[in-house]
Amino acid sequence: MYLNELRSRAEPIRVGVVGIGRMGRGVVDQVATMPGMRVMAAADVDIGRAEACLRQNGAEPVVTDRLGPAQDALRRGRPVATADAGLLTQLELDALVEATGLPEVGARVAADAIENHLHVVMLNVEADIVVGPILADRARRAGVVYTLAAGDQPGAIFELAEWAQTLGFRVVCAGRGTVLYRDDHHATPDTYREQAERNQNNPKMYCSFRDGTKSQTEMAAVSNVLRMAPEVRGMHEPHCRWQDLGRVFSLQKDGGILQSEGVVDMANAIDPSGRYVHEDKVAGVRSSMGSLFEPGFGGTAQQWGPNWGLFRPYHLACVEVPMSVARAVFQGRPTGDMRGRMVAELIAVAKRDLKPGDELDGAGGYAVYGLSERYEVARDQRLLPFGFAYGGRVKRAVARDQALSWDDVEVERSGFLHELREEQDRLFA
Repeated sequence: MYLNELRSRAEPIRVGVVGIGRMGRGVVDQVATMPGMRVMAAADVDIGRAEACLRQNGAEPVVTDRLGPAQDALRRGRPVATADAGLLTQLELDALVEATGLPEVGARVAADAIENHLHVVMLNVEADIVVGPILADRARRAGVVYTLAAGDQPGAIFELAEWAQTLGFRVVCAGRGTVLYRDDHHATPDTYREQAERNQNNPKMYCSFRDGTKSQTEMAAVSNVLRMAPEVRGMHEPHCRWQDLGRVFSLQKDGGILQSEGVVDMANAIDPSGRYVHEDKVAGVRSSMGSLFEPGFGGTAQQWGPNWGLFRPYHLACVEVPMSVARAVFQGRPTGDMRGRMVAELIAVAKRDLKPGDELDGAGGYAVYGLSERYEVARDQRLLPFGFAYGGRVKRAVARDQALSWDDVEVERSGFLHELREEQDRLFA
């Protein structure tokens, strides 16, 4: 799609990556195989990890936390490895990929990059679901792109939605697959530590997938871009085979589980993927869809419709992120255009009975898991946005599986994330 443009560039697209964990490292590895794009800066709190990932991809980085030497290195065509994420936002780059997964860090890095007229590609969905609307608004005013990433679950869903809506289909339900086992909401880093370490994963991050927080986070991001709310707190998440998506995620009058259309949800016990349910309005289109779906989906044409499930059986996370970089640079458009206020909020829910003094430790930890809720409900009930549950303490007892409110906790309110969220709430009041 962008191969000719990349090959014809006199100078490659200059990319910075913040957070050299599994995803950030994957982005660096992928860009190293591509024409017309080059990672020129990598930042990680473990500066050795930032340096190693550049060296192992054939570069000779300059290791520094100082602006002057970093600028000189880039002018000489040498990439920079640093422990200072803020340094990257000041460099002469074209785009920045934020992959730390930390809301406070991600909000600051994205805001500073936008202020310095860099495109921002967010693998940090954890920050996006707290302050994405204001970051997108700031980017538009600065003439740059703020976007979630192609290949990540939300990006894959946005691309399917754009395809369907361009063809005139109406999206009844948008979502993804999950594999959540009974009681996994209460899993801790110790529950799956062996599996995590065997796969060279951080146990806390691995737990955020197993306890459902990660999938709920991603669907809150989908809600805010597609303007489609969860129908119920945490979504229905029924057991569903991919062959049955169109039937299950239909309105109740059509034999499905939904009371309203234009919502997000998740299908349990299928491979993670983007999937959509659509309803057409034209008899001829229904006939075509029925005949085309019949060979691979089973049944007869008469058994299918008026809705069809469109299923993408893979997502390539860090591998496809450069597509969002290229889209931003060449077309000036995001992978999923966020406009206006939030539609969904990821709220913090107690994993166990919490008592005064218990510490909040964020996604995949020991204290809370996340559920997606309609923004108006979360606002009116003063429920705690999950992005503020990465630190602080409980100040009054909260029962297991009860949502935490602002009144239940003492959390940091002087940080940049809280400041930006307050500005966002005023902007979109």
